[in-house]
Formats: sequence, structure tokens, C-alpha cells
Amino acid sequence: MIVEKNEGWGPRPSRTGMADAVASLSAQRRRVLDALDEEPRSIAAVAQALGLHVNTAREHLDGLVDAGLALRSRLTPNGRGRPGWGYAVRPGVGASSVGEYASLATVLAEHAAAQGGDVAGDMARLGRGWGRGLVGSRAADKDGEPDPERTVVEVLDTLGFDPEERPPVVRLRQCPMLDVARRHPEVVCRVHLGLVEGVIEAAGGDPEGVDLEAFAEPDACLLHLDGRGAS
Repeated sequence: MIVEKNEGWGPRPSRTGMADAVASLSAQRRRVLDALDEEPRSIAAVAQALGLHVNTAREHLDGLVDAGLALRSRLTPNGRGRPGWGYAVRPGVGASSVGEYASLATVLAEHAAAQGGDVAGDMARLGRGWGRGLVGSRAADKDGEPDPERTVVEVLDTLGFDPEERPPVVRLRQCPMLDVARRHPEVVCRVHLGLVEGVIEAAGGDPEGVDLEAFAEPDACLLHLDGRGAS
């Protein structure tokens, strides 16, 4: 069940608008972002990996820093002289998950809303299938049985929701596609609710009674995992 609250309430856009920032990158700058990881890389290393001139690589790297998608720091000194700059992807940006998810989901949400019919039901089923698939891919990399609630939090964090656990409630402090969710909650919020239900089901839990209060607080949506959400 989804409960909508006051206009203007709800989570903030994903970290520093990361989804919009990633989605708006040029193809070349997106390649540079994808070449970064959590360990700083020198400008020369990035340029060599992508076949770019050093000055071109520097321009794109500085642009990513300005957009809040990358971090710049001094590299470890190696010999005399001042060490050069190193660039690393900002933790949590998840260019390959959040940005692509937001871009594709925005198009799908607009399309589904225009089609009409049982939009809420269709979106819930789509979300459940997505959630089950995510748990299946995660389980292949881990040993032991997954914990349903812990798995939900981990998946939501990966997708850019910045979840905060306050058992039995999870506060979703960010939304990868907030603008579209405000326009079409029957699409976006239903997919997100179905996603949680699918994750719980695939992790061996019971999704019955899970509630999502969309825009429940000035800075968050509320996910109730105990079946005692607002009616």
C-alpha cells in the first residue's frame, strides 16, 4: 500500500543530484567517469586508458569534480616535486546503476502513465520481478542465506535511496527519480514498493503487509516492513 502525504514532502534527490548529473553527461565525459574507481587515478593514467590527450582528460575530470561525481586529491609523493592530482569516483555515485536506472525509469514511467489501464498493478508486478532478479544476482556472490530486511536495505542503498534504519521503519532519504515520482507516484512508487516486496520474497521473507508512505515526512518516504504502516 502507498500513502501520499503533503505536497513538497519526501526525500531529497539522490546524492547531490547524482542521477540527473550522470544522465546529463556527454558520452565522452561518461566514459571518463566509468574509467574511475574508488582509488585515485592520475590524469595521465586516465588519459592513457581512454586514448585521450592529457589536457582533454583533465578538463573532463575537473568537470566531474564540479558536478559532484568525482573527488580530487593529491597523490602519494613519488620522488621530488609536488605530487600530482588523483581523481576517484565519489562513493555512492554508482554511475552504472543509479544513473542508468534513473534515465531508463523516467522514460518508462512517462510511457506507462500515458498508457492507462491497471498501471499500479502492472508496475507492482514489474517491481517484484526486478527485486527478485536483484537478489538472485547478489546471492550468486555471497555464501549463506540472505536476511530479508538487511537485503532490502542493501539493495535500496545500492540504488541510491540512502536508507536509514529505524526499526521497524526504513527512512528513504533520497530518491533516484524524485521529479518523476512526484508527477507519477502511481508508476514510480508502485515500482519501488514492488521492488521491496520482490527482494523480501527472494530473500525468504514474507512481503505481505509491507507499506510505503510516499512523501511522508519533510525529508523522507517511510518504508514499513512490519505491516503496521499508515492506513
